[in-house]
Amino acid sequence: MRTMMKPGRAVLTAVTTLTLAVPLSLSAAAPGRAASSESLSVNLASTRSPVTGVGEGFLYGVSQDGTQPADQFIQPLGMTAYRGGGHASGGWIADGYQYGSGTKADVNEVIAQAKRFTQGSIHAQYQVILSDVYGADGGQPSSTTWPCDNGSCSNWVSFIDSTVGALQASGLKVAYDIWNEPDISVFWARGMNSTQYFQMWDTAAKEIRRIAPGALVVGPSVAFTPQQNSGEWQTWLAHVKSAGTLPDEITNHNESDGDDPVAVAQSINSALSSNGIASLPLSSNEYDPQDQQTAGQIAWYLARFAQSGYANAMLGNWNCCQTPNLTGILAQSGGSWQPTGKWWDFRAYADMTGTSVNTSGQVNSTAIAASEDTANKRAVAILGDDGTFTGAASITFNGLSSLSWLAGSGSVNVSVQRIPDQAPLSAPQVVLSQTMSAGSGSITVPVTFQAAHDAFAIYLTPAGSSTGDTVTVTNPGSQTTAVGGAAGLQVHATDSAAGQSLTYSATGLPPGLSINSSGLISGTATTAGSYSVTATVTDSTGASGSASFTWTITGASGGGTCQVSYVKNEWPGGFTANLTVTNTGSGTVNGWTLGFSFPGDQKVTNAWNATVTQSGTAVTAANASYNGVIAPGGNAQFGFQGTWANNDTNPSSFTLNGTACN
Repeated sequence: MRTMMKPGRAVLTAVTTLTLAVPLSLSAAAPGRAASSESLSVNLASTRSPVTGVGEGFLYGVSQDGTQPADQFIQPLGMTAYRGGGHASGGWIADGYQYGSGTKADVNEVIAQAKRFTQGSIHAQYQVILSDVYGADGGQPSSTTWPCDNGSCSNWVSFIDSTVGALQASGLKVAYDIWNEPDISVFWARGMNSTQYFQMWDTAAKEIRRIAPGALVVGPSVAFTPQQNSGEWQTWLAHVKSAGTLPDEITNHNESDGDDPVAVAQSINSALSSNGIASLPLSSNEYDPQDQQTAGQIAWYLARFAQSGYANAMLGNWNCCQTPNLTGILAQSGGSWQPTGKWWDFRAYADMTGTSVNTSGQVNSTAIAASEDTANKRAVAILGDDGTFTGAASITFNGLSSLSWLAGSGSVNVSVQRIPDQAPLSAPQVVLSQTMSAGSGSITVPVTFQAAHDAFAIYLTPAGSSTGDTVTVTNPGSQTTAVGGAAGLQVHATDSAAGQSLTYSATGLPPGLSINSSGLISGTATTAGSYSVTATVTDSTGASGSASFTWTITGASGGGTCQVSYVKNEWPGGFTANLTVTNTGSGTVNGWTLGFSFPGDQKVTNAWNATVTQSGTAVTAANASYNGVIAPGGNAQFGFQGTWANNDTNPSSFTLNGTACN
């Protein structure tokens, strides 16, 4: 993402993209191809290394409080990395260069999200973008004081001590990304590799290691690869080596057309070696250009990352930042979030477990990666194209004779899932499901790219008494609905067999809810309580799968009584406001609209976590799809950015669903 900013700053996106237009053209994406056949191969007898899930990471795309997206969209992906930290406010800059309410809100955002993503079953690396917490996210005012301006780094040290100190006090393990894209002037106005840049970098690296020994420092998080700007990399590496401020992990962005993770990783390792620096873990903490975020091209990136040597990688975010769509792989449909073809890419890639194996890699603009897993008794491959290829392709799986657990009977079950670039997409399309003879030690699997940006997942499982027909139901995670509230939950399932009709059923549903023939659970909850629900999906062969989860129905919904906190960060001509709406009543608020009026001449320009409209001085904020329920004692948070000329006085009164608040 070339601009990490609050929603609405499209002008900056355009300007920054133009800044990069010339370098991007040096490595243009492969042109569209059609009708020619391609041949790729997988060697199951030639292993590489344990699968690490590199590429299963995301830049922002999560709610400020870390609760959304729901577990049903997170848990199946096997997430390994997340990068975020700012955008709850204007940060240190808007706080007047002190540890104020805005910076604290950003720190609290990191803590809330890191609790979810670094503990329990996920264990992802969380990279905190310190420059975003500082407020240098592309939307900072022109009067910004940059770290180490006029040779003084004292305020920068205060920022590091305050933010890093607070994060370390939380007890959570996070990595510190010192500055985002310092080679792009909208993010760092004092020049990459300038004296001031190195003052800023060295000061931060040393101070972080002083107050947070053992914490990872990552960088330089530059926009350009060594192939695009070798001099930038050589100068940076030479300095940080000499100054003793090498990061623990080398980070870069692969967001230019044609950036190949395999080639970029090789060039970074070569640059390290030429500077006498021992190998370090690599992190592509942003990848995939804005115009290439399709199912086919994301699958291509995942296939290349699997063979690259990177430790982790995060999908770039081009519509930043706190919309809980996990960087655009979820889409709104019928008032709820649903998977897209891109989400199913990551879901299939998560099935690549065990040990990675060698493949033909990339043929023209099509790439494949694969793994074999003795414990789960399967081999899985993912296939994607970086261009617009359509037509026939074939994948030959060699080395089957070396895997007696897979092909010992002389044949294997093969399932091919086509993942079209659709939003939403309830499930991949099974285009092939059959038993193939493996007597020669190899099989050839045909696929057809029916449309540009198709992706494919291929599963090989043992033949024998089992037909290989498997129905897999995605667990949606725990659900909560208020009495009188409308429910809407789509049950998702995949079938390894082609052309199957699926039948949906559910037991233990709360009173008032039911499941229809397409797997949508809906209705109006009538009775409070905790219910154990099991959703079952059965295909026409009788094969079935199920998922069990808890559905909690809370007390009756209503307007409730309320209290509103309005926290403002102001600078000449502009401001941000963060509002917390607390339900002080005894009933649950199910859907809310907050009303108030500006006393001054403020104008709202953009907002997050709510839909905000303005007519004259009157402002109305309506809940987003994911934060409409406020339990007794609970709260909902949202914010907005605006402009003012003569009067920025805070609003003095608020109404929630027409009822006055405190």
